[in-house]
Amino acid sequence: MLVLKGVAASPGIAIGPAISLPGETITVSRQYIAASEASSELQKILSAIKKTSEELDLCERKVQASLGTEYANLMSTHKLILQDPALKNSIVKKISKEFLSARSALSLTLQELAANFEKIEDPFFKERRSDIFDVGKRLLANLIGGKQEFFASIQNPSLLVAHDLFPSDTISLPENNIMGFCTDLGGKTSHTALLAQSLNIPAVVGLSSASKDVKNGDLLIVDGENGLLVINPDRYTLANYRKIQKELKKTESLLKTINHLPVITQDGHSVGLYVNYDPRTDTKENKRLVTDGLGLLRTEFLFMNTPQPPSEDLQHSLYLAVAKRFDMRPVTIRLADLGADKMPDFPLDEIDEDDNPFMGCRGVRLLLKNPDLLHTQLRAIIRTACEVPAQVRIMIPMVSSVEEVRHVRRAFEKTLKEFENENKKPVNKIALGAMIEVPAAAIALDGMINDLDFVSIGTNDLIQYLVAVDRVNPDVAHMYDPCHPAVGRTIHSIIQTTHQRGKLVTLCGEIAADSKMLPLLLGWHVDGLSVTPRMYLRVKNVIRNLNFETCSDLAQAALLMGSSEEIRNLIEQNQHEDS
Repeated sequence: MLVLKGVAASPGIAIGPAISLPGETITVSRQYIAASEASSELQKILSAIKKTSEELDLCERKVQASLGTEYANLMSTHKLILQDPALKNSIVKKISKEFLSARSALSLTLQELAANFEKIEDPFFKERRSDIFDVGKRLLANLIGGKQEFFASIQNPSLLVAHDLFPSDTISLPENNIMGFCTDLGGKTSHTALLAQSLNIPAVVGLSSASKDVKNGDLLIVDGENGLLVINPDRYTLANYRKIQKELKKTESLLKTINHLPVITQDGHSVGLYVNYDPRTDTKENKRLVTDGLGLLRTEFLFMNTPQPPSEDLQHSLYLAVAKRFDMRPVTIRLADLGADKMPDFPLDEIDEDDNPFMGCRGVRLLLKNPDLLHTQLRAIIRTACEVPAQVRIMIPMVSSVEEVRHVRRAFEKTLKEFENENKKPVNKIALGAMIEVPAAAIALDGMINDLDFVSIGTNDLIQYLVAVDRVNPDVAHMYDPCHPAVGRTIHSIIQTTHQRGKLVTLCGEIAADSKMLPLLLGWHVDGLSVTPRMYLRVKNVIRNLNFETCSDLAQAALLMGSSEEIRNLIEQNQHEDS
């Protein structure tokens, strides 16, 4: 038995025989042709482009029918890549001017385009590199032959193992007897992961060596709950996972019945439960969720891959559509957290390339150095609040000092005055809050809380900064530890300080959906949690089965412990007692 640790991309447990996707890397080699052959090579690539376009049209219709417009838009991205003049012109130039073969011209062009995306460190945008290669694989397939025969040949329910898997492959997996999959590459924000979640296919990505370690026919367990791949499990492990699989199916059936029930513990303690909302990946299933509101709308994507900053009208149209989606509930819009790994393509004043971008000019620091960006975004948000009954809230990212909060509040109040002069007023008062994710802000919160209407704890970055660990660095990622005593004490301190001033505090990040951490978070008296739509009903179910008094006792005990191991043992002991 061999167990590999990766990234849990789509929850669930799948058990079955392995089938490996044949390798299909885009090899960059310079194969030259005679000048007289250029015309025929050009015709090959043009024919491949035409056929690929027809396939993408068919794929888009298939996604539209099965998953709805939102995911069909993901497929539309591939059509836009294919239609990009830069793609075709580069290939044609390499064939007609450099006398490269059609395959070499395509491979080199795809590598050049992908390299541009590779420069962007943000995981969401970096994963768009996969879209380019997905289109490229289709083009290559139509030049030298496809892989449809491979999927069509799968006769029995199987688990797919691949070096990488692309969205257009993923959409066809259920109809080709694929119950789950695992890949060497990939992350939680990839289109492949998002599609797997929507299709309810368990998936683990980022395994590094799965495609090398697994042989066709090996018995696999794809554990999408914990990000594990078990190869040829022993009898005990297999029996245990089959039991877990049955329990998960029962839970999924239960979740469908609690959507309209309140988020409340067994002893009557209520907790706000919000969603992290992304309009680019919304689904019909997400729209059915009965939530307390929108806990986090990230806005950075509006500023990326564009030659100029998004206009007030463009931003307003998005915010308005989102606010209408949440009727009269809270809608929390985070000001653009640009900088570090999310630098826009357009130039910004006074911004040079940082040697250490995560400690450099990012978030509110960047916005204050570029007041036009801040002003335009504030106008778009306030304009939205004047038109809808939603409780619009503005959140400041990466705050480290009270001076930053006061600068933003002055800009906010000045912008509000502009609307008053236009005889416009928000339907409901707009709350201004901060995301506490920098340790300095957590420690000095008592000095800035009077200038804030609410607080949100951004645990992903807060933990990263507290323990000085880069979560995506494989050498130290194992040290990223939510159970570190400093993490609990810091979260507890933030909540206490906020409550002492009579204000509310919510929490977002991966631990907000972690069933092991939820008793502690509730026990430290957090007012609300914001989680992904996929995890929303799961978290609601866990909360409804907790006892708040027990959570409080557990949380206080954890604060007194001096090591991560002690806290983990405490959590596990509590889970065993409950089960």
